[in-house]
Amino acid sequence: MRIFAIVTACALAACAQDVVWKKPGASDEELARDSDGCRSQAYGAQGMTSDAQRLMAVYQSCMEGKGWHREQAPKS
Repeated sequence: MRIFAIVTACALAACAQDVVWKKPGASDEELARDSDGCRSQAYGAQGMTSDAQRLMAVYQSCMEGKGWHREQAPKS
């Protein structure tokens, strides 16, 4: 189970490199708080399965429900 959590966290991090979450007027602290809450919700919905797509869908739905939207990350 712990290995699954590590793999899933890496998958979330890899996906996050291509997009950023934006919400008008929101601070970095609000993003961190909402992201942590949605991550917890996604892991709770995950149960004992290893469906990374479901994890991402729950996380994204939660973030969008809190008013966040995804944008392409700026090129460095």
